[in-house]
Amino acid sequence: MSSQPNNAVTCQQLAPALVPSVESTDWMPGGPLPAALETGHKSIDFEHRQLLACMIAARSICDDFRGYRNCSGCIEARRALCENELVRLLGDLLSFILDHFKTEEEIMRDSLLIMVDRDLCEAHMEDHAAISSKIQQIVASLESHNTVNLLRELDGLLGRWINHHVALHDMMLMRWVERDDSALKTPLSP
Repeated sequence: MSSQPNNAVTCQQLAPALVPSVESTDWMPGGPLPAALETGHKSIDFEHRQLLACMIAARSICDDFRGYRNCSGCIEARRALCENELVRLLGDLLSFILDHFKTEEEIMRDSLLIMVDRDLCEAHMEDHAAISSKIQQIVASLESHNTVNLLRELDGLLGRWINHHVALHDMMLMRWVERDDSALKTPLSP
């Protein structure tokens, strides 16, 4: 016999429909998020716009990050410039994700989702840890002749984050927060 009341909202009901992939090139910095990524939570959506801007910035570091096999064809000054830009971007990204993941994990606790569906929250937090770990691996692999490969790796990671983590974990979290009986939903004024 289930311990949930009949009117309880299950996470299965909150699961997002499959969303199409979102290309960062479809998005203009400062513009609205693509509909597939719009959570309705002001600070989370702002942070997701920052994530898209980071992806665009990473793509602009190299003249042809998709075409170059490695950086050996570039002059030393250009390799150093690209590597320095990637180091700066990775530093900003690590700082950003620590704050962003902290915000989301606070929402999990404050909304009581962690008490209702611990497995879901743990999977979400494990995804946060995997993203952080992958960025740290990229940092550990820095080498001036390999910058373009690291840019492609970072682009793939950010793309997966945008198209899978946001669309699955973040949307589910926001659906939980926005349900009628949510602990975080602000009551309407009379």
